[in-house]
Amino acid sequence: MIRPTPFVRQAERLINRNPQLFGPGPVARRATGIGAMPPLKGLVVCASQGLAFGLAGGLGYNIFFGNPGIQMIEDYYKENPPR
Repeated sequence: MIRPTPFVRQAERLINRNPQLFGPGPVARRATGIGAMPPLKGLVVCASQGLAFGLAGGLGYNIFFGNPGIQMIEDYYKENPPR
């Protein structure tokens, strides 16, 4: 048995004894959404949602802000045409 030092007593107080969260059997909380899917399907859904979000963000940026880098290059070549 471990000698009850202040550190051990403090560590015992930190343990969450809520049976809904950490019971003797499986955890009482059930996953929902992507977490409830089989691993490969969840990965595919998560990756496709991330890809769609990134493409939508990039398209929105190009629509609202244009592409300032390309515009600067085109302006440079208008002022300084190649020989």
